[in-house]
Amino acid sequence: MRISLPSCIQLPSVGENNFELKSQFISTLPKFHSLESEDAYFCIREFEEVCLMMKVPHLVDDAIRLRFVPFFLKDLAKKWLYSLAAGSITSWDDFIKIFLKKFYLIHKTALIRKNIMQFK
Repeated sequence: MRISLPSCIQLPSVGENNFELKSQFISTLPKFHSLESEDAYFCIREFEEVCLMMKVPHLVDDAIRLRFVPFFLKDLAKKWLYSLAAGSITSWDDFIKIFLKKFYLIHKTALIRKNIMQFK
């Protein structure tokens, strides 16, 4: 018997309202893999822009964003998400802070390394 671990994302309550996250929404999301060539800040901005186009009845923007986070992250980035403590993310701001703390540094380091290597 397989038991699913609790998610690190504590989703806002929607009461007794029903909704559906459509697959075409998921396919329009940018993907973040945690590669050196990826800019975490840019990916978040693009993610927010795409989510602004999505309207789901009875869900506020933050609730929509948090529900789509697992579909936005791929490979090592998703593995990182699954490694976080259960319930440790309770808002979009929480996610942004820990995401950029983890991944924005990689981009900045790669950029600095590239500039040093190209220095003449």
